[in-house]
Amino acid sequence: MSLQNELKPPGGYAGKLEYPIEKKNQYNTKIAFQAIRVIPPKIVSLGGSNSGPSIEGGTAPIASATDSLDNLINNISRGSNIQFFNIPGERADLHVPIGGFQVNDGFDYAATSLGTLGAVGAASLNASGNIAEAASKTASELGQSFLDAFSIISGDASIARLAALKGTTLMPIGDKLRNAAQITTRVTLNPNIRTNFNGVAPREFNFVFQFVPNSSQESIAVKSIIKFFRYHAYPDQIGGFGSGAFSVGFEYPDLFRIQLLSGSGGQFQRIGTPIKLSYLKAISTTYNPTSPALHADGAPTEISMGLTFVEYKAQTRQDIRDEDNNNFYHFENGQSLTGEAITKAANIVEETIL
Repeated sequence: MSLQNELKPPGGYAGKLEYPIEKKNQYNTKIAFQAIRVIPPKIVSLGGSNSGPSIEGGTAPIASATDSLDNLINNISRGSNIQFFNIPGERADLHVPIGGFQVNDGFDYAATSLGTLGAVGAASLNASGNIAEAASKTASELGQSFLDAFSIISGDASIARLAALKGTTLMPIGDKLRNAAQITTRVTLNPNIRTNFNGVAPREFNFVFQFVPNSSQESIAVKSIIKFFRYHAYPDQIGGFGSGAFSVGFEYPDLFRIQLLSGSGGQFQRIGTPIKLSYLKAISTTYNPTSPALHADGAPTEISMGLTFVEYKAQTRQDIRDEDNNNFYHFENGQSLTGEAITKAANIVEETIL
């Protein structure tokens, strides 16, 4: 299928979507959702030499298992062939009051027990800065016996009791006798707890919209908005057999650029903490949540829609530096296509050779 055909709206709506239609100027804030299409690097073939395989749009070869790490790094450093762009006309502007919008930044920390061996190794590494030397020193200090390990701490009468307690952990005496030894010696081994930083959690954002259409035109707009989000949240299937009942895999769904905007006279500025390009993780739609009444044409008089988005990547400090410029939305160093480049990209026929 050509990308040109894929970019056509799924039916039932055309152009930018807005709600409300009749009184959209009653609020000077809105949330804009722009659907983003990503064109991944095209794999022409899979091979093992630097002269053959390449990625469409560049000369970076696909490294095989026999390629050197240096060559792989050099190829990656040449740049990215991934491309992304705003899908023309695929945008929904919801003119709603922006209040109570919550941003949660999450970080993964965990308590880690270094134990005796780790503590000695950390102390040695802090002193020398050499991992090999620290490992060697740790092995020499802890290799013979627990008592030898504590010989680095001299003049402390409690060392002998700690050594005896450690010795019980090496004996097949059972937990009860081991606990008795700890109570008797009245010492315990220091687990040397430290906090490990394990990474950053991708942020999630929740939106809940209450639609109360006042006309058949607004009812159609709400229906189209719901379809817009559902359409771009779902993936396309790859391949198919059994009359299309089964497929080989899925393409990634589209992304969304979400912007909270405020202004007047048609001039809007971004407000609040910006959101990275995001996948639509969950959608919930409730029709007539508080009343069974219907419009004359049978359309519901009230619709509640909940959206949960997750950013495509976890952020770093550089993202915070870039919050006030377009680099914040830079997708994996890829190209951001505009104007004629979008039309050109839309004419690409994606034929992946596996």
